[in-house]
Amino acid sequence: MRYPLTKIKVNDICAEVGVWKGNFSSRILERNPKALHLIDPWVSQDYTGRWYSCPQQKMDKIYQRVVNKFKEDDRVIIHRNFSTEPPFPARFFDWVYIDGNHSYPAVLKDLEFYSRHVKRGGFLCGDDYGWTDKSCTKGPKVAVDEFTTKYNLPLEVKRNQFIISM
Repeated sequence: MRYPLTKIKVNDICAEVGVWKGNFSSRILERNPKALHLIDPWVSQDYTGRWYSCPQQKMDKIYQRVVNKFKEDDRVIIHRNFSTEPPFPARFFDWVYIDGNHSYPAVLKDLEFYSRHVKRGGFLCGDDYGWTDKSCTKGPKVAVDEFTTKYNLPLEVKRNQFIISM
């Protein structure tokens, strides 16, 4: 089990930023949240070597498979948007998992945006803490470390997963 999943309590309101094919979404639902917001643009983007660097037609098919996968589960709300576009109320989520664009600016932007939407006592989590590639020398780790230092927030890291207590 991915460590951040242990922080989800029954009836929590959760979000997954960066859904891809919805495999991790299924694991989140096993924790019995009240709601799970899935946020992903499913838009082809030109980043060599990354999953979303594929033709738009393929992205549309992946999106449709995710819609079909969760159509019978009324806890799931799908937002086909970039991560900071959906308008959520302040302090709305109990648990947010960030696994979208892994570049330093994108991760920092997601952390800043979703920190305003996580309840006090909630969790802002994510994947690929130590990830980098040739086009992205400052990835999630630098953004997470900078964010937690700036706001003096507790950070737990286990393998490549991070949990920030809000």
